[in-house]
Amino acid sequence: KKENICLNIDNLVYITSQGNYASFYIKKDDGSLKEKILRVTLSKIENELEDYTKVIRCHKSYIVNTNFIDDISGNARGYLLKSTIIPFDIPVSRSFSKQSLMSFLD
Repeated sequence: KKENICLNIDNLVYITSQGNYASFYIKKDDGSLKEKILRVTLSKIENELEDYTKVIRCHKSYIVNTNFIDDISGNARGYLLKSTIIPFDIPVSRSFSKQSLMSFLD
C-alpha cells in the first residue's frame, strides 16, 4: 500500500528524517505544529517538491520551507536556521554559502 500526504505547501514548515521515515511538520490554524510520519526517504520528497523554490533541502536530515526562517546564525563551519515556529535551530550543510542562505530571508 502506497502512503501519501496531501497538504498546502504554504503550511509545510519543515521535514526531518530518521532512517526511512520522514516527519512532516505542518502549521495548524492555531499556529501550533502537527507531525505526520511517512515511510519515505528525504531524497524522494526532495524530488517531489523540486518545483517549490521556497522549500529547500538544507541538510542531509532536513528540508525546510524558507518562508518560516527568521534568522541565520553561525559561521562557515556551520550555519543554523532560526524560526519562531520551530522549537530548535535547524543545521545547514556546509555546501551552502552565506550569500545563498541570506537570499532565503527575502
